[in-house]
Amino acid sequence: MNPSKIARATWEPEGGFVELDSEPYYRIRHSDRLPAFLMSLASDTDLWMFVTSTGGLTAGRVSPDGSLFPYDNVDRLEDAHLHTGPITLLRVRHGADVVLWQPFAERRAGDPPVERRLYKNVVGDRIVFEESAPELGLVFRYRWSGCDTFGFVRTASLSRVAGRASEVEILDGVRNVLPHGVPLAMYQQQSSLVDAYKRNECDPATGLAIFSLTSRITDRAEAVEELRANVVWSVGLEGRRISVADDAVNAFRAGEPLQPVALTTGRRGHYLVHAAVTLAAGETRQWHLIADAGLGPVDVVRLRERLRSGGITGATIEHALDAATSALTRIVASADGLQASARTTDTAHHFANVLFNNMRGGVFPSGYSAPRTDIVDFIRSRDLRVSESHAALLAALPDEVDVFELIAASRRTADPDLERLCLEYLPLYFGRRHGDPSRPWNRFAIRVRGADGEPALHYEGNWRDVFQNWEALAMSFPGYLPGMIARFVDASTLDGFNPYRITRDGIEWEVADPDHPWGHIGYWGDHQIVYLLRLLEALQAFAPESLHDLLERRVF
Repeated sequence: MNPSKIARATWEPEGGFVELDSEPYYRIRHSDRLPAFLMSLASDTDLWMFVTSTGGLTAGRVSPDGSLFPYDNVDRLEDAHLHTGPITLLRVRHGADVVLWQPFAERRAGDPPVERRLYKNVVGDRIVFEESAPELGLVFRYRWSGCDTFGFVRTASLSRVAGRASEVEILDGVRNVLPHGVPLAMYQQQSSLVDAYKRNECDPATGLAIFSLTSRITDRAEAVEELRANVVWSVGLEGRRISVADDAVNAFRAGEPLQPVALTTGRRGHYLVHAAVTLAAGETRQWHLIADAGLGPVDVVRLRERLRSGGITGATIEHALDAATSALTRIVASADGLQASARTTDTAHHFANVLFNNMRGGVFPSGYSAPRTDIVDFIRSRDLRVSESHAALLAALPDEVDVFELIAASRRTADPDLERLCLEYLPLYFGRRHGDPSRPWNRFAIRVRGADGEPALHYEGNWRDVFQNWEALAMSFPGYLPGMIARFVDASTLDGFNPYRITRDGIEWEVADPDHPWGHIGYWGDHQIVYLLRLLEALQAFAPESLHDLLERRVF
């Protein structure tokens, strides 16, 4: 049957769980017939990505200031696929004709029929876009995933599922790659100025492209260099030619030969790979495109040397991605996020709920123990007098400290300030402030490592967000309930007003701005006290004697 004659009813969106690459995914068939929606790509590190069902996206490391692609409101991201992020064009020899196929492009009347499918794995760290062209006998697929070792990985594949062998020319890559070192407000408000400082260059020997600034952008009379850069590179396509200019797109559409461009300045940066392949019936060709943010000079040189020596292959990349998925699964498992159920939907929902709760509120990576160095740093940052007064006690602690023994030791000193700080100490990891492009006033930062690259215990969040997530986290770590309660009470004023944001290092009060419509978001206790109530109820159920004991302690 001619696919164009199939009844419309069979092209309606439908979803369900499927097995893909040996793991469970949720698949939406005919996803392009749904209104556009936003997804997030989870990771076990500081990588973040928000991607829309249209393919538009923003991504980076740590915060929006570490973006690879422009961070913008979700409505603009839905249109961003027209100029930003992945693009693929295929010139297919089909019989005596040559057909130009651009997967995921806007459909026009008379275009040959295609079917689009969208997948996301249950773990939440892999998103797959797929389009099949029945008349061409081809299926194109790309997957976004990430790992700390390499950054974001776009794994693309082209499969010949029907017909005879065919020759295909490929133009594949990403557009509008940002340089590192541009503050969010600057590229959102002064993007043309930022373009003037851009330098985009590709090493022909390795295919490694470096997107940088010629200098930091300032109007001061000073020389300021930006020594970090964003990078993009690829493996898997033999005989490739690379252009960092978007002229390659129009040239490919016109059937003209691609001219490699290794350097552009004062223009947006792109990474476009051109190659030709021959696909036999049933054959699949796969390649990887990798993008990372904020690499220093030493990092770039090391990466270039690995690429020159052939030390990075598709198998190397897939191994790193699998390790990242396992690490993320362990983070979810630490808060009882794994369950066995006869209903796949229930299992997936529980995993997702715990995952997003952990991302917001954090997890306790070592259970009820913590590094002595982190405890000392916490107390020093919160109260220098207490830190100096009890330096000998803190220095005598073991390298790994039991948090219950820490609180007991603080009580024996009869110093209520030390006891208060030890009670408030929560060795959380992985937590970040709530924020995404649908809430542009909410800024986030994912701090999972310190200045030297070592794992960092850190959390921050809006007041309501943190405590409602800790309520759920306490189901897995009830021993921290007294500390969570202390954190709530100690950050509240006598008249019942709560700070705007709570962090490991303290509190952040709302900045009054009478001219800003979002400058007075209230956090009065009358609509926040329910979070404290839930924590008190949980402690009453778990250890009622502890609740009675807290009522007698003069440490709040």
